Amino acid sequence: MLVARALRIRRPVALVRRLVLVSCAGAALTGCATAARGAAAPAPVPASFVRLAVDSQTTRTVSLPAGVTKAVAWRTLLDYLGQTFTVEARDQGAGFVMTAWQASLARNGVPDLRYRTRLQLKFLGDDWKELEVRAEANWREGESWQVGVDRALLDRVAEELRGRLSAAK
Repeated sequence: MLVARALRIRRPVALVRRLVLVSCAGAALTGCATAARGAAAPAPVPASFVRLAVDSQTTRTVSLPAGVTKAVAWRTLLDYLGQTFTVEARDQGAGFVMTAWQASLARNGVPDLRYRTRLQLKFLGDDWKELEVRAEANWREGESWQVGVDRALLDRVAEELRGRLSAAK
C-alpha cells in the first residue's frame, strides 16, 4: 500500500498483478513459468548409471603383461587419458591418476550438467602388475547428488587400457 501511495496508484491490486507478471517473465528460467503450467517431467537417469549398493562391483582390474615396465605403463596410461579426459591429479610414485569431473551426457546436443563422471586409476602393488580402474558417476536429483558408477564408461576404459598395455613393451 505504501508503494501504491508513493507512486500515486489508485488500484494497488493492479500493481501487484503487474509485479507478479513482470517477475514471472524475468524468472522464467528459474521455474516460475513451469510452476504456472505444472512441473516438467524429470529427465531419465542415464542407462549406464548404477547407484552404489553393497553388492555393486565398482572397479575393474587390468593385468599388465610381463615385460611392461613402470615407466612404459605410466606413459601409456597418461597418453590414453590425455586423448579424452582432463587429468586433475597424478602421483607417479603412488601410481595414481584421477581425472576431472566432466559432463558426459548430452541431450539434444547440449551437455546435461546433472550427470557427471570421473576416473580414478591406481597401479596395485610395488611391482605394478595390475591396474585398478574406477569410474565414478553422480546424478543430481533436486539438491543432492546420487553417487554411483558408470558401468559403460568403466567397461570401455578397462578394455581400452587392457589393449594398449598389452601392446606396450
